Amino acid sequence: MKRTNTGLLMVLLVISLVAFLTVIAGAIFYTSFKGEKVRRDLISSDITDKRISELENELRKLKDNKPSLTPEQISAVVELWCPDDNYDKTGFLSVGSGTIISEKGIIFTNRHVVSNEDWSIIKSSPTCYVGITDDISQPSKFKYLADIVAFAPQTDDFFDFDVAVLRIYDVCHDCPEAPSSLPEKFPYLEIGSFVSLVPGNYVAIVGYPEIGAGTWNFTDGIISGRVGDFVLKTDAKIDSGNSGGAAINAENELIGIPTWIISGQAESIGYVIEIDDVYKWFKEKVLPKI
Repeated sequence: MKRTNTGLLMVLLVISLVAFLTVIAGAIFYTSFKGEKVRRDLISSDITDKRISELENELRKLKDNKPSLTPEQISAVVELWCPDDNYDKTGFLSVGSGTIISEKGIIFTNRHVVSNEDWSIIKSSPTCYVGITDDISQPSKFKYLADIVAFAPQTDDFFDFDVAVLRIYDVCHDCPEAPSSLPEKFPYLEIGSFVSLVPGNYVAIVGYPEIGAGTWNFTDGIISGRVGDFVLKTDAKIDSGNSGGAAINAENELIGIPTWIISGQAESIGYVIEIDDVYKWFKEKVLPKI
């Protein structure tokens, strides 16, 4: 008869029991840890969703309570056609937007809008033909002539201070929709400030984009952030032709000049030169000379 080693069996039984209990404990710990992680992820997701919902509600309230643009404010954002110095030979025409910022017909725009095909500044007069409308459903009517007053020097920085100033000096006598004389006061946008604005605040972009069927165009969104000292980021749509137009706040005040757009695979980010630096430069470097 075969004898069984009872002591050995007991040892094996104890080892098996310990291994079994270890597996059970590990499973319980993993399940508990995984459950806690899922719970935390759900809490984090709930907090994020709640914040997004709050921001969407704030933006919706701003849009609902935002004062409508008046015809005068609409007319203050103008279309600019700026012929190349060699236009008769090349036919090159720089097209962009601008904003009238005073009753005397002073226009803020981008330096690249008033540039020749080779990126040098246009020297011929008029620098630009100025198109204006108070009906957003209709293309602008070219009525005035403007010459360049000043521009910020170009730098090697990717986001350089791309700003220029024009002044309307005469009616366009060759334009069929032009009035017989200049108005006593031009419509203009009030200057706002970006100092108190933070990411998440409302912003709208106004101008004459090339894809806008030749009419005045308005898009809105939020301030997404900033780059360096004077560049703002926004998710509001900017397109070619909007350059030099207006970035406005919820009070319809001018807070920046739309300048660049960088596109990703699905979305794009617009870049705006904030008005605080523009107006400071204008007051200190330009205004004393005009």
